[in-house]
Order: sequence, then structure tokens, then C-alpha cells
Amino acid sequence: MAMPVIKGLKSVNERFAGALETYSIEALMQDGKALQSGTSHFLGQNFAKAFDVKFSSKEGKEEYVWATSWGVSTRLMGALVMAHSDDNGLVLPPKLAPFQVVIVPIYKNEEQLAVISEKVKEIMAKLKAKGISVKYDDNDNKKPGWKFAEYELKGVPVRLAMGPRDIENGTVEIAS
Repeated sequence: MAMPVIKGLKSVNERFAGALETYSIEALMQDGKALQSGTSHFLGQNFAKAFDVKFSSKEGKEEYVWATSWGVSTRLMGALVMAHSDDNGLVLPPKLAPFQVVIVPIYKNEEQLAVISEKVKEIMAKLKAKGISVKYDDNDNKKPGWKFAEYELKGVPVRLAMGPRDIENGTVEIAS
């Protein structure tokens, strides 16, 4: 779901000091509060006159520049996290995720891992052919439950888990 955005002109008291006008973008968070995510300030010639910033016009006459100031801050990253998360961690949109699918094998010995890995190669090839980025985490230094939690916190949109029973039954566990 896209983050609702409110755009608006700031009042005289809310304006950036020295600006003639200030516009802001406010992102509406899940809790109903707004987070100022970006601003644009029309500075006119105030700062140019204060700092003597000039240019030569077509006529060769020196004139003060007209200036703007705009930007977003790390608050925008905070808004992304706040809008795309739940109590268990990030829930990243697939286009923003470092990879869209992670596959975690569940096995007790090297023979089981080898059988699972062969099946995973087929699945990965099919996913990649559809333009889906996928990671196979067959690292043996962490248990599957730890990996499930890690990828949920990182916001990976889809997790597949496969064990020997899944191979026998032609199934795979899917979590999103």
C-alpha cells in the first residue's frame, strides 16, 4: 500500500526563516500522525542580498540571484520504515527489497541438503527467468528458525522453506 502524502503551503510562522514561501510534504503514518518528509523554500533574493550573490544579466548588469532551497532528510527513510513495517520488522515492497525471495533449506544431514539443493536450483532458475531476485541461504552456521526471523526483520517479501518431507510430497512452505 502506498504511503498517503499531504502537500501544503506553510503559514508565515511555520516558514523557514528568511523564506518568502515554504512548501512541505507530509507522509501520513499508520498511526494517523504526519511526518514532515521534505520541504521546499522559495528564498527570493533575501539570502543573495545578505551574502552579496550576484550574476550578470543578458544586458551585462549585475543582479541578485533568486534562490530556492529544498530537500528531504533521513526522516524520509524513517517514513519508509514506518509505512512498510509491522511488529515483526520491515515489510518491504518487492521492488525495494534487496531480494524478493529467500529459500531456506531444512535438513539434518549433508545427503538431505544435497537433494534439497538440487530441487532449489530448479526453483531458482524458474524464479530468475521471471525476473524475481532470489537468495538461497544454505549457510550451515544458523538454524532455520534464526534465518526465518532474520529475513522477516530485513523485510524480505517472500520466504520459501523446503525439507525432505516437502521433496517427497512435491510441496514447499511459503511465508510472506
